[in-house]
Amino acid sequence: MPEKRRGLPNWVFIVAGALVLAVYLFGKFVGQKTILKAVLGEPGDLVARAMKSAKYSPRITNRIGEISGTNFKVKQLGAKKDTNVFQFVLQGERGEATLKMWMVKRPSGQWDMIKTDTLFREERTVPLTELNKL
Repeated sequence: MPEKRRGLPNWVFIVAGALVLAVYLFGKFVGQKTILKAVLGEPGDLVARAMKSAKYSPRITNRIGEISGTNFKVKQLGAKKDTNVFQFVLQGERGEATLKMWMVKRPSGQWDMIKTDTLFREERTVPLTELNKL
């Protein structure tokens, strides 16, 4: 007589795997834009496009290598919420690039990027022969 198996049924593992895949795909393709839109409101689309284009910019990737991480923050300048400074850092193999964007809300209600600035920082390594001098 066969023994009765204990534990979770197979369909639970299939559902859990599908849920993990759905969360991963949402985060990879839709999540960042949705989060930025929720946090920033209308300028979220503009910022998401700028971040995506910066990740694949040859000018940036030639200096810092392949992008391995992103970090961002928003600074509110105007009391009327009509001016924002958005800054994000792209971390690469050989260094990092900090991009800063100044945005204003026009009387028409549309957000425009009025200025951008990029600061590159290369990682410096110390040769083993120089460690005793530190």
